[in-house]
Amino acid sequence: MTTLTATAPARHRRGLAVVPSAPRMLLTDPAGLFAELARLALPRGDFVVCGSAALYVRGLRARMGDLDVVARGAAWDIVRTLAAPQPALSGYGLVVNHPTAAIEFVDRWTPGWPTDYLIASADLIDGIPFMRLGDVLAWKQRARRPKDLPDIAAVHRLRRLWNGDPAPAPAHKTDWRKAA
Repeated sequence: MTTLTATAPARHRRGLAVVPSAPRMLLTDPAGLFAELARLALPRGDFVVCGSAALYVRGLRARMGDLDVVARGAAWDIVRTLAAPQPALSGYGLVVNHPTAAIEFVDRWTPGWPTDYLIASADLIDGIPFMRLGDVLAWKQRARRPKDLPDIAAVHRLRRLWNGDPAPAPAHKTDWRKAA
């Protein structure tokens, strides 16, 4: 795993300033959300990426729309420099929307998911802490929104693969006209 580090100061070559880039990462996404998150250099131990991005990085989703990041302490202080916190649409906690990237920072996850637990139990992937897969599954099973159903099925397929269980046999429909 790669450790995230703050960006190095700009260097000068032939009189031209070279703008510092985000720390080198293996994780990529078409919108550059992981690179932008790394560029913010949030301190490890004060944030965790939750939601569908935790499935995307594990290859269980083909795409993701945004990053949902739970932040506290020093990470929350950095996030607050991006924009003023607003009440979350859920009515639970505060949210800061990144001004130029599809990254939503919240000071807490949904009810029943303690921030300290989510951060302490996170899986570190390429230096970024992600919500544990079992927790993503439990959260999506509780929410059970229509958009969660394919994600739930993907995690169950992975679990069957890990356990060596065969895929369930396709259901055969009985022709009711012939069954009579």
